[in-house]
Amino acid sequence: MRYLCLDPGRKRIGVAVSDETGLIATPLATIQVGDRQQVFKQILRYIEEEQAGKLIIGLPLHMNGDEGIEAGRAREFARQLAKLTPIPIDFMDERLTSVEAERLMQEAGVKRQKRKATLDARAAAIILQTYLDVERSERP
Repeated sequence: MRYLCLDPGRKRIGVAVSDETGLIATPLATIQVGDRQQVFKQILRYIEEEQAGKLIIGLPLHMNGDEGIEAGRAREFARQLAKLTPIPIDFMDERLTSVEAERLMQEAGVKRQKRKATLDARAAAIILQTYLDVERSERP
């Protein structure tokens, strides 16, 4: 089964997808936030194109693990999206994923402009990879 992951932000939404075996996460795209219906249309198109069986949404928690305003926004986003797709939706802690994505790209020598353009999708891939690794470790 393929997983699709969203890293929702106020300006952009990072999108990542897993391989068919659910082992490897890959950055897919970045959606510019604008008209909500257009954003949902793009997400639904990715779900269909990638034949995703589960949707993972990054949950921005405070460093102490508490949920704040941004986590509430992510949960509301998921509630609205759940009305439009039958696939199950789950959440994954996204603390520091953008920082990690930025660091990894710097270490790889990716130029600043390219980093900015792909940061959100790469952060979504980190969120998804973490989710896949946790899920795999919890299987009997």
